[in-house]
Amino acid sequence: MKKIYGLCLLLFLAGCVEEPVQPLVFGAVTWPGYEPAYLARELGFLDESQVHLAEFTNTTEVVRAMRNGSLQIAGLTLDEALSLRQSIPDLQVFMVVDVSNGADVLMVRQGISSLGQLKGKRIGVEKTALGAYFLTLILRAADLPAKDVHIVSLPLDEQVQAYRSGKLDAVVTFGLVRDELSRLGAVVLFDSTKVPGKIVDTLVVRPADAVLYSKQLHTFAKAWFRALSVIQSDPALAYPLLAKREHVQVAQIDETLRGLELLDKRNNLLQLTGVPAPLAKTASEIHIVLKQAGLLTGNDDMSQLINSRIVAEAGLD
Repeated sequence: MKKIYGLCLLLFLAGCVEEPVQPLVFGAVTWPGYEPAYLARELGFLDESQVHLAEFTNTTEVVRAMRNGSLQIAGLTLDEALSLRQSIPDLQVFMVVDVSNGADVLMVRQGISSLGQLKGKRIGVEKTALGAYFLTLILRAADLPAKDVHIVSLPLDEQVQAYRSGKLDAVVTFGLVRDELSRLGAVVLFDSTKVPGKIVDTLVVRPADAVLYSKQLHTFAKAWFRALSVIQSDPALAYPLLAKREHVQVAQIDETLRGLELLDKRNNLLQLTGVPAPLAKTASEIHIVLKQAGLLTGNDDMSQLINSRIVAEAGLD
């Protein structure tokens, strides 16, 4: 009887042990705004047994991975997050990474000197919510309907070759592609300084994953802000590490970051809290633009969009 009792006790205790949670997986495209995660790993602030960092060559892959559950958190622009909510209705934004202040651009061939000259031109753009949204803002500024231009949908990693081969007259892009197009002679005709506060990079999570991976999320957020502090206070240390990972020159990292406002914990809480939160107001404005352009359907209730708790509870050293 003692043996049977002991066996039953062991089985009972075994049933009480929680299943080990797999590492939290974060994914994003290569972009200086998302570098705090990768720098945190490089500096030893982040344990990859708890948080795994994935990398993607274009946003379409990030969206697909988030949709199929391969990622628990993803780096997406706010308009992309709103678009993804059509298939993941309870998706939440829990961090504001950066606000674009010149980093997103329309690059054109020399000889095109005004937005009006885009009429009839072939414009390459990534087939994402961001690409469509930014192009919509550009065409509004140009006072051109979409039917007056030839839109060529291309993944980010195919844009340079398409431009080089003469298939494009203009490209809506950012980051490394911008640098490569510049070397091919393309010039910036329009950038995000013309639409301040409209292009915002965020981190998103499903509510269920926010609960299941609560410990890892707090670890991730804490490590993110520690690494961001290094980027902001010690660029001599941080920029070479970022440049090495992105396979670019330090000057390119410096130039891109000059076109971004990176948000620390304090500024995140300013964006994520309040009734309504400033970010919710921005999201509502973006939602209107996307709906008017036929890029979104459904209701525009932003009351459950924001999860400010993760950042609020992320302690700092």
